[in-house]
Amino acid sequence: MSDSELVFTFFYILLCMCIFYPPTEFITLGLTIENLFANLLGTEEVEFIRYHQRRTSLTLFIHSCLPALYFLVHYLQFNDQYATGDQMTAVTWRIAQKFSILAVLITPAIIVYWMQHDWSNHPISKMLNKFANSARGYASVAEDIGVEFRRQDVLNMKINSITSLIATENWIIKTTPYIVYFAHQSDTTLNVNKSETFTIAEDTNDSIQIINISVKSTRPGIGEFQIRINALDFRNLQDRISRPITIASNIQFHQSIIDRFIEVFKAQVALNPVFRTNQVADSCFACMLAEPNIKLHKQCLDVNENGDAIPEDQRCRNCYCRPMWCVDCLARWFASRQNEFEKEVWLEKKCSCPLCRAPFCMLDVCYIEKIES
Repeated sequence: MSDSELVFTFFYILLCMCIFYPPTEFITLGLTIENLFANLLGTEEVEFIRYHQRRTSLTLFIHSCLPALYFLVHYLQFNDQYATGDQMTAVTWRIAQKFSILAVLITPAIIVYWMQHDWSNHPISKMLNKFANSARGYASVAEDIGVEFRRQDVLNMKINSITSLIATENWIIKTTPYIVYFAHQSDTTLNVNKSETFTIAEDTNDSIQIINISVKSTRPGIGEFQIRINALDFRNLQDRISRPITIASNIQFHQSIIDRFIEVFKAQVALNPVFRTNQVADSCFACMLAEPNIKLHKQCLDVNENGDAIPEDQRCRNCYCRPMWCVDCLARWFASRQNEFEKEVWLEKKCSCPLCRAPFCMLDVCYIEKIES
């Protein structure tokens, strides 16, 4: 194989990988099957099941054409020299060509078969038939799923560039390029059975925890499938699912950087003096759930670590806002105002009051003690 053929083959394989598993750049530019053929596929919001029937069929057809397209371009560019080379190479090359052509011919026939009788032969339709309780078969189930998908409280989580997780009021759905998995929450058990931690950056020790959730339906004919999600998204899924999610005893959820910072922040605040007041808002201004329990009250000295006075514009100032924040929300606000590459020294930095913008440091954050007015 010549150098030019090697380069062509390498870039064609790279292109195929981008088609099979689109990188972020391709998705941003809209270079995906779903975006390029949006007019043909329609939208999930209008016809959820029909959209995925078309999408899986089109994806299968496009992917099946890639080998034949390689041989076609290779023939036009390099005159198909392997067909006339040594016998073993020529036979292997011709067999590969024939299989690629066979894939292009068979796949449309399969898709046509799926489309017959209003797509009733499609694997998605056959799976939904197992959930049907009426004479209309999968059509009634498809309508119910479509109605639930259009509601505002649906969870639509992109797991990766080719896989999505959808949780509606009654359904758990996992979409992949060729297959869509369904589970009805009423007869489904969910179990967290595996956890993996991956280091994102060695220099910062940042890591990501991926958990594996087994979704198993007790309905006959419905197979088990797996969901791999970021541990940080677990709470969102848990809040949407009506069924309890069982967590294996050996699975430990890692805290995020922010969660760990909140714990340290609260521990430091507990060491500061208590601020006594009778002016407290009814609920935290940020989360609107917790009761405000901290007050910004200047207590630090205007000196640096060497005991030297710091410039006037770098000093903390008194905050005259009444207590309106819970410690968790203020900790999140404090962290959000810091440099993400200097996590080790966040507690030494300053922040500003979310309302009056008065600068403060950790020593100025006090738990409050209510007094009778």
